[in-house]
Order: sequence, then structure tokens, then C-alpha cells
Amino acid sequence: MTSFNSDMAAPAGPCGTPDDPNLAPELYGRFQDILNRVSGEQAFPDPEQLKEHLDTFIHHMLFSPTDLADIFTAVSFIHDRLTARIISHHISVFKTRDQRPLPGPFCWISMGSDARQEQVVRTDQDNALIYGDPPLSEENRWDAYFADLARQVVTDLDRFGFALCKGDVMATNPQWRRSLTRWQQALDQWIGSTEPADIRILTILLDFRPIHGDFPMAQTLWERVSGLFQENPVVNHYLTRDDFLFSSPKTVFGRIRTHRVQGCRACFNIKTAGLAHLINAMRILALNHGIFCPSTLARMAALKDRGVLNSDEYDQSLDAFYHLNRLKIGSHLNRDRHSNLPVDCADLSRLSKGEKKALKIVLDAVIHLQKRIHRTYTMRWMNFFN
Repeated sequence: MTSFNSDMAAPAGPCGTPDDPNLAPELYGRFQDILNRVSGEQAFPDPEQLKEHLDTFIHHMLFSPTDLADIFTAVSFIHDRLTARIISHHISVFKTRDQRPLPGPFCWISMGSDARQEQVVRTDQDNALIYGDPPLSEENRWDAYFADLARQVVTDLDRFGFALCKGDVMATNPQWRRSLTRWQQALDQWIGSTEPADIRILTILLDFRPIHGDFPMAQTLWERVSGLFQENPVVNHYLTRDDFLFSSPKTVFGRIRTHRVQGCRACFNIKTAGLAHLINAMRILALNHGIFCPSTLARMAALKDRGVLNSDEYDQSLDAFYHLNRLKIGSHLNRDRHSNLPVDCADLSRLSKGEKKALKIVLDAVIHLQKRIHRTYTMRWMNFFN
């Protein structure tokens, strides 16, 4: 598998993840077995069997001494290989069965936790497609081909356990499937916009990673993001404001913010009230210091290397990232039986005093980062115009 930062020399320099996860021999054997199952040399994998094998592998990793970063890497490696296999399969079917050869270059990209290489238990899809600029007379034919390809890939990913995105952030949606020039035009609009909907779209796109196809297309898009970001520093104000639309992890009285949901008396939303703030802060800091890689861990390391985060801030942020992710993974393994979708709830009524204290400590680190980006990037005079 080709990694983003090796084939696409990002402006940030070396900030990628290792090519191979550091796993114990038994786990590495299971890892290789699953990779062989999704490789192009074997028959197209059966979804139910592959999901069972992958879930067993993840379970063994989670209950082993394996570092969480290596678990992220291993799972991401498999997801990438599976997605590439699905794409290649349907391109081959289109060509041999339907006599529809690939009309031009394209790049399939992932976004969200999968792009950041932070997905363990399968969640819903976040993906997009960039294709080359077609001749004017061929625009409709090219988009029809890539629309059909996206539909087949998204359907198969759903069969393999990656649920359809409720927000329709998938390559089947024309908003997330464009020619390279149209992507660049859209970026011009989003980065210069004050509309909350455009800022949300931009936030999603600022974490993307190419999975299959023409990787230089993704690099070209990254370069456009980089240039526009430097030309429009006011976008920081809107990204920071967007983060503050989600509730802070603690109340003004210093208590962990919870709410009631069915089956949970004191639900702390690990994702929106915790991890999202940390990820948003690292994204904003990284983009403002020329670090263009989607992984939160890689962003943290690069920010520390550049002196943007001091040693204490780095250690506290890293502890918070690991702690909240372990909580989130635990909640995902305890899925909602009715919807069969992961939940992001930690029930404080079921945590011990020690566990609550540990959670409060990591949330202090999250709040520190929130305050830092608010203090640094909020342009108070902009509040008069929106």
C-alpha cells in the first residue's frame, strides 16, 4: 500500500505513520492473513467472513499490550487495502463485462477518522472522488462513469460493515465527486465563505487522505488548500467558532458535562464533547504551522518538533487522545442493538471515582487546547459581521 506522505510529499515533511504496524508475531500473522484475503491475488472476499476475521483480529489487538497507534495503523492498512480492492474490482467489471473502460485518471479519498487513521471499529463512510478534467464534450460521460463506480464502491463498503453516511458525505453525492478543477473552484468558495454549512464542509475536507488512484491529484488539492489557507487567515476565526458550537467538556462549575439518553443516566459524549475539540485544535494549529497531514498523532508530533506544543502540552494532549479513544472504542464495542451503529457514550454513573478523576484530568487538557485556539485565532471584530 502506498502511503499519503511517501507518494505525496506534503509541505509538512515527514509526518506520516509507519508502513507496517509493530505487532507481536501472532498478531502480525493474523494481520498478514487478512491482507491476503483482501489482496487481488485471491477471490473477492466474502463480506461476512471478512468482517468476522477482522473483528476477531481487532479484539485480540485490543486485549493485547499493542500500542493504540499500532492498532490504528494495522486497521487503517486493512481498510485501505480493502477499499482499493473493491475499486479495482468494479473498474475491471465495467471494462470486461460492460465494455466501459476507465475514461481518465481519478483519486478516491477518505475523510474523517478513516483519513486520520484513527478508526478501529468500523463506522459510517466518509469518502470523496476526484477525477481528471474531461474534454468539454465528455463531461457528462465521465461523471456518469464515476457516479456508477462510486455507487458500486459505496454499496460494497456498506456490505463490509461501513455504514452509509447519514449526512451523505460520500462519493455518490455530486458535492463530493468532482473534476479536479471543480474541486479547486469549490475550495475557493468554501475557504472564503462565512456560511456555517460551508465551514462544516471545509472542516470535513481538511482531514483527507488518498486511498487509490492518481495520488498527485490529491497533492494538487492539498496545495490549493495550503495556498488558500495562507491567503485567508480569517478562516481560522470560523473554524474556531465552529468548534465552540459543540458544548465544552465541563460546565462552569467544573463538572463533566453529561446528558440523559435512553439507557444511560449520565452520558458523556466522548466524541462531540471530548475528542472533537482535541482533533479540531490540532487541525487548526497544524494548518497554521504548515503541517498538512491528517493524522492527529502525526500533527501532535510535528507541532512538538516545531516548538508549537511544549513538552507538557504534548504529553497531556497525547494522554487525552489515548484515554478518550480507549473510551470511544469501548463504547463502540458495546453497540446499540437497535441501530447497530456505534455509540459514543461514557456513562459516568458506571465509572469509579478513580475513572472519573482520570477523565477530568484529560478533559482539562482538552479545555486548555480549546482556550488556546480561541485566544489565538478568534477575531473578535468579525463577530459584528455574522
